[in-house]
Amino acid sequence: MNENDQSLRAMAVAAKGIMGAAENDRKAAEQAITRLADLERRVEQSLQQVPTALRASTAQIAESVASQAAKLLVSKFGEADVAALNAARKYQAASDSLRRRFWLTIVAIHLGVVLPLALLFFLAVPSTDEIAKRKQEIATLEHNIAELKRLGGGVEIEQCDGSPCVRTREIPGEKPYHDKATEKKTYRLVWMK
Repeated sequence: MNENDQSLRAMAVAAKGIMGAAENDRKAAEQAITRLADLERRVEQSLQQVPTALRASTAQIAESVASQAAKLLVSKFGEADVAALNAARKYQAASDSLRRRFWLTIVAIHLGVVLPLALLFFLAVPSTDEIAKRKQEIATLEHNIAELKRLGGGVEIEQCDGSPCVRTREIPGEKPYHDKATEKKTYRLVWMK
């Protein structure tokens, strides 16, 4: 056998295999077509029954959907009412809290600013009685100074160990304060009320 014969045989065997496969595919296609035709027939029967079933159940479905929607709306409105009442309570509580804080702030400002200013005014500003008393003391001091000058006395006021003192004459037996720089001037403590 030559090569051409072998090639032809191989081609014939391949063609036979292809033909067998094609025959198998044809049989499978026929079976599929038969099944599809059966399926088409059943679908058509089902589709013919759908309008009848839809007409009967449309009213029931609509009523059921409307009933469920109404129940859901009632439930949601109830929840919304509860939420609104809770929000109103919270807003009222917040309003009351802000009102209390406002008044506490006003009271705190009065206690922190007005009360110290009032105390400062009452404690720092002398009363009319105190002013009259101080004026009387000043008048007395001015009278004493005028009298001292009339009598020829002079007054020097210094600080002696942190207390006011006046220069005086040296009198034996007294303990005078001496001017530390010159040791010549003597001072006596001022009488304090």
